[in-house]
Amino acid sequence: MTIQELIFDSPIYFRIENNYVQQDSEGDNYNYYIIDDLENFNEKVECYCPKCGKNRVFATDRVVRRSPGMSNSHFGAVSRKTSLTKTFRCSQDKSHELRFEFLIDGEDLVKIAEYPSKFDMSKKAIVPYEKVLLKEKVSELGRALQLESYGYSIAAFLHYRRIFEFIIFQTFKKAAIKDKVEEFDFRHMRMEDKIKYVKDELPEYFVENSHVYGVLSKGIHELEEKECSVYLAVVKTIIYYSLDESLEKRNKELRKEAYTKKLSEINSKLSK
Repeated sequence: MTIQELIFDSPIYFRIENNYVQQDSEGDNYNYYIIDDLENFNEKVECYCPKCGKNRVFATDRVVRRSPGMSNSHFGAVSRKTSLTKTFRCSQDKSHELRFEFLIDGEDLVKIAEYPSKFDMSKKAIVPYEKVLLKEKVSELGRALQLESYGYSIAAFLHYRRIFEFIIFQTFKKAAIKDKVEEFDFRHMRMEDKIKYVKDELPEYFVENSHVYGVLSKGIHELEEKECSVYLAVVKTIIYYSLDESLEKRNKELRKEAYTKKLSEINSKLSK
């Protein structure tokens, strides 16, 4: 997990070992602390700004690091342990900020707060997908995000798998395939065969990464919560990228229809 993923993608109360021992080029051991990397992280990050209602670039504003002797955190009282708060500000409006807080608990680093929540940061961003998904499926995307923000990664996996399956089935229903199989027969195919059957109609990125379904299924049935939380960022990227591709394709088709209509109107006027 990268530092950026730890800050932006990990759920509340995500716990990771803070202290690692590594070797330098001369073979000597030295301690490596994740909290130091958190403090020094200053990369610009593009993400959704709830107040702007659009994707914006955020830059690190300031870091507040407190020693064990101080008990007030950015978000209220916490135990008297070392804590760190990072603030990121929107490039469009400096008053729009994102805050994340981490706490040293024994040998571990724990994410104890984030504002706004993942759900708040994402709920408006998923509205455009109503153009390529049913409203209830867009709501399901929202539930997955909310569950993820509470640290329920396995439950979020379940919703993402349902969305994956919905995309495949809706593609089948709309596809104009010669000698198309009956819906009953399609439903009873293995997922691998379903994807192959409609691959020409699916977003390219979706087909290239169709193995994500196996990850989703394994996450629900076999993986532990912590493992799922690590894989969730990758799973989300694939699904959202595929939805973006579908949205772009739809917008191109609508523009094409609009241009065709205008050309038809012009041709009609010129023919008089």
